[in-house]
Amino acid sequence: MKKLSSSLLILVLLTVTALVAQAQTIRRVNNNGLPGTDVAGTNIYSTIQLAHNAAVSGDIIQLEPSTTSYGSLTCTKRLTIVGPGYFLSNNQPPALQASVIPASVSSIFFNTGSANSTISGVTASYIYLSTNDITVSRNQVDYVVYGYQGAASNALIRQNYIYQMYYNGYVHNNMLITNNIITYNVSLNTGSISGEFSNNSFVGGAGAAFDNFILRNNYFASGLTTTANTTWQYNLLAQATLPTLGSQSNNTGNVAASTVFTQTSGSPQYDAWYVLKTGTNPARNAGQGGIDIGAYGSATGFGYRLSGIPAIPTIYQLNQSVSGNSLNVTISTRSNN
Repeated sequence: MKKLSSSLLILVLLTVTALVAQAQTIRRVNNNGLPGTDVAGTNIYSTIQLAHNAAVSGDIIQLEPSTTSYGSLTCTKRLTIVGPGYFLSNNQPPALQASVIPASVSSIFFNTGSANSTISGVTASYIYLSTNDITVSRNQVDYVVYGYQGAASNALIRQNYIYQMYYNGYVHNNMLITNNIITYNVSLNTGSISGEFSNNSFVGGAGAAFDNFILRNNYFASGLTTTANTTWQYNLLAQATLPTLGSQSNNTGNVAASTVFTQTSGSPQYDAWYVLKTGTNPARNAGQGGIDIGAYGSATGFGYRLSGIPAIPTIYQLNQSVSGNSLNVTISTRSNN
């Protein structure tokens, strides 16, 4: 009966996903007992690289819940990669997904040929950006590496839970880094990177450094370093003394994280810690245009979403019972746009 339930859940997930992508082939990635490619049916693969190799540009790669990594990917095609989200067990009740198991990969390299690809809902150790117009949205990522292997532009890094962002040698212009929670370090001060860093909650202890960037509506829990090429406005900083370089206005120092966020210490650390506290809060309505400062604030509807569930319909509840020869199933779905 357990196998029937799992198969039914996957079938319905694919049916729901197909409603938003009828012209695309969905390549399922599932290593729960699958020894190789297409063992359990058409378009099912045991690693993300096998799914990529079989795909054509425009396809969807759907990573299904698993306790085993799906390996690394060198992406040379325009693909949409989706997983189930992360911190799913931490953030319920209420239920966010019927399964609380994430889908993880080790490294993803977006290389030449993969421009305009997107990835969401995935737990990744490394994401490397080496081509134009890559969207990294709603993922848990240890390291986002930009300027890797070649010049690129127009990366969109939005609504992620990130440990560290750093530069690796090549120009990467016009980056938009917005509505992320960053827990350790940001290095955007090389002179070879440019863009906007807005509505992020930087809660790490190793500091954040910028050059050629616009900073707006962020919270910085540790040291901020700017250059004369930096424009920064409507930011809250834990440090008492504001930096002197750059064009700055409406920034406030000496704001403790404990006055801003629901929780700032303990274990395990996860994204719900950094919801804004209720009541009096210096981040409330303090951003440009009166929006909230930090990852959850947005004037355009792109505030951070708990657990990074992709912006597609998902099943958050599945109930089944057997009556004679009948299997009765109740499924509850919701949109995450």
